Amino acid sequence: MISLYSAGKWYLPAGRMERGESITEAAAREVFEETGLNAELTTLLAVEVAGGSWFRFVLTGRITGGRLKTPADADAESIQARWVLNPQQVPLRANDILNIIDIGRAYHKGVKTGVADISSEPLWHGCILPTRYPHRRNYLRVLAVARKRASNSLNILISEKNAHHFPTVELNPRRSLHSTLRKFMIEIFGAELPQHKPHGLLSVEHCASEEENTDGICLNLLVAFRPPIEQISLIGKCIWQELAAPLDERLGRIVSSKQASIPLNVVR
Repeated sequence: MISLYSAGKWYLPAGRMERGESITEAAAREVFEETGLNAELTTLLAVEVAGGSWFRFVLTGRITGGRLKTPADADAESIQARWVLNPQQVPLRANDILNIIDIGRAYHKGVKTGVADISSEPLWHGCILPTRYPHRRNYLRVLAVARKRASNSLNILISEKNAHHFPTVELNPRRSLHSTLRKFMIEIFGAELPQHKPHGLLSVEHCASEEENTDGICLNLLVAFRPPIEQISLIGKCIWQELAAPLDERLGRIVSSKQASIPLNVVR
C-alpha cells in the first residue's frame, strides 16, 4: 500500500511484492504499473500484520514524473487512475484503507521532524525507510526500555543468552504477533508481566536475495515499561544497559509521543 499525496488529494495503489524485490522497489513498481507515475518513496508510515507471515507495508512518497493513467492506457494492471479528495466518493472494495488514509493525512499535515526539539509536539518520526539487512526468516526484535528510579536514566534490555544483542524471537506463521510477543515476554520477565506498552516500530529490516534465500524481515519493536527497573524481575538471561545522554533523550521523546514511532497494527 503506497500513499501518494498532492494538493490535498490522494491516490493509494496496493500490490504484492515480487521475489527479490526490496519493499521500496516493490512500492515504486506498483505505483508506476497502476498509475503511470514515477514515485520516490520517502517514509514507511505503518506496518500491518496478520499472523506471522502476512505483512502490509504502508509508505508515502512524492511524484517525480510520469503521466497519470487514463482509460486509453488501460492494461492488465489497472483501468485508470485518478486523484481523490474524499475516498467516500468512490466505491471501495474494503474500508481498511480509511485508517491508512488518516495516518497519511496526519503525517503530511504534521511537521516531519523526527529529531525535533524536546518541546515540540507532535513529534513525528522522520523519513524512515526499511533498512536493507538480510534475514532468512521473520523475526520480532524487542527493544524494551525502562527508567532506573535511582538515576532517572533510561535503560534498554540486552540479551546475554549467546552474545550481547537485543532480545529477538522468530515469528510463528500460525500465531498472532500479540501471542508471540506475550509468550516471549513471559520467558524473559515471568508470568506476572510488569505493566508495559508496545509503542511502535523504530525500523524494519529486509533485503531479499534469491541466491542467499534471504526474504525474511525483522520488526524492531519499541516496548516501554511503566515501573522502574528496580521493580522489574528478570528470569531470562538479560540485563539492563543504561543509555548515554543523547540516546536517552531521543528515545525518551519517542516514548512520550504518540506519533514518533511507526505504527504496527495487528489486524488478526
